[in-house]
Amino acid sequence: MKKFLLSLTLLFTLASTAKAQEVFEWFEGSCLFGATIDTTKASYLQVQNAHYTLIQASELSQPFLAFQPKDTAFLKVKNIRFECENFQKELEAMEYPKGTYWANIKKAKAADLKEQCLLREKAVIALTDPKALKGTPYSKECSRYVSALEKGGKTLLALWKEIHDKEVAEALDPDPIIRSFEKNWNSTDQELWARIEVLRYGWWNCVLQNQKVWFNETLYHSEFRKLMSQITSNCH
Repeated sequence: MKKFLLSLTLLFTLASTAKAQEVFEWFEGSCLFGATIDTTKASYLQVQNAHYTLIQASELSQPFLAFQPKDTAFLKVKNIRFECENFQKELEAMEYPKGTYWANIKKAKAADLKEQCLLREKAVIALTDPKALKGTPYSKECSRYVSALEKGGKTLLALWKEIHDKEVAEALDPDPIIRSFEKNWNSTDQELWARIEVLRYGWWNCVLQNQKVWFNETLYHSEFRKLMSQITSNCH
C-alpha cells in the first residue's frame, strides 16, 4: 500500500512538472526563440493568443481603395463588415495573460480594429457619397480632402491636379506619370478618377500620417518576456 501511494505521488509530481514547464516558441526576425512559460503568470493559450493577435495575426484584407474605375466593382461594404465582425469576435473571445498591461493592450487592439473597420467602410461609401467621411476619425486633420471630395467639380479637380503635380515633382521618371494623368484627366470618368486618387493619395495618406501609435513593440517584448524563463535563441 505504501508503494502504491508513493507511485501516485510520483505520477502527480511528474504531471505537475510537465504542466508547469510548457515551452513556447516564436520568431523575431530570423531568430527562433524558445522559453519556458511561467504558468503562475500565464497559460500557454494566453501567451499564444497575445502573441498571435499582436505580432503574427494577418491584417484586414478586404479592398477598400480603388486604383482605377473598374476596381470599384470589388469594393463591398458588406464584405468589410463581415471580415471586421469576425476579427472583432475572435479578439473578444481570446483570453490574454492577467495584469494591467495585457488588459490595456487588448483594449487598445480592439479600439484600433474598430477604427480601421470604420475608416475602410466609409472609404467605400465615400466613392458615391463623400459626405460619409464627415465625422470619421481624422476628418478634422484631413478636412481639405474631405471638403474637396464633398464639393466635387472644380474644387476636387484642382486638388487632384495638386496631388499629381507633387508626385511629378518628386518622381525620377515623371513622363509615365504625366501620360497616365493626362489620359485620366481627359477620360469620360474624369470625376470618378479624381475621387479615386484623392481618396487614395490624399485622404488615406493623410489618415496614415495622423494615426496615433497605439502599440509599442519594444514594451510588448519586455512584458512578453516577463512571462517566460530560460529563454534561448537560434539565429540564422
